[in-house]
Amino acid sequence: MGNVLSALWFREGLLYRRHVLTTGFLPIITGLVFFFIFSQPFRTFLPEAEWVVALQSFVLDTIVLTMVISIFETTARFYWEVQYGNGMASLYEMGRFKREPSFFMAQSLVALVKSFTHGILVFILLLILTDQYEFNMNIQAVIAFMVLGSLQVIALSKIAGLMVRQVEFLSKILYLGGIPILLICGLYLVGPSPLDQISTISYYLPPFNWLVGLNDAFLDGTINYGFLFISLIETLFITWLAATFFHLDGDR
Repeated sequence: MGNVLSALWFREGLLYRRHVLTTGFLPIITGLVFFFIFSQPFRTFLPEAEWVVALQSFVLDTIVLTMVISIFETTARFYWEVQYGNGMASLYEMGRFKREPSFFMAQSLVALVKSFTHGILVFILLLILTDQYEFNMNIQAVIAFMVLGSLQVIALSKIAGLMVRQVEFLSKILYLGGIPILLICGLYLVGPSPLDQISTISYYLPPFNWLVGLNDAFLDGTINYGFLFISLIETLFITWLAATFFHLDGDR
């Protein structure tokens, strides 16, 4: 995987420097805008004690949202360009390697590094902006659930990138499909959220288990092994599905 990883890492760094406003600032700004738009109404009617809990939950939602946008924009556009953009011929010339599963593993690592970097940066910015530094989190459990959730998003992003023929539809899938699903699964965790009444829908959506486990690890500092096991099974299935049945042309 060495050749393809080096090639994808060089490509991603080059694109990041050239398009830093869209590949770097956009996910971060989108997350921060989400935080201030959705959190302020809760601050007006929640008691101080409940607001602290809600604030921490909104911080978590913002981090997850930032990471999901970073992963989708990186992975889905990469596979779209490889499949339909004809702009990746230089990568193939950098070494002889099997594009599957080398591409999938290498690109997944690139997406994980990029998304975690953006997530950590947003977390630091929110700590400064909210002056809230006390989080009773379990670091190991938070990382475990974030990695599992990120791998699910990477696999689904690969499928989207290979299936969609028009690149402009990728953003529509993300902002009209992916983010609403994410919000339904995550925002209702904030105490008396208006989404609490429709929260039963979230049980049937893929992000539910790792988001609930992540919520417990981030806010309560506990590891819910049941959700961790279910999330692991879901991650293995979704990544297997993406790696087995969705390939670049010529790699079947």
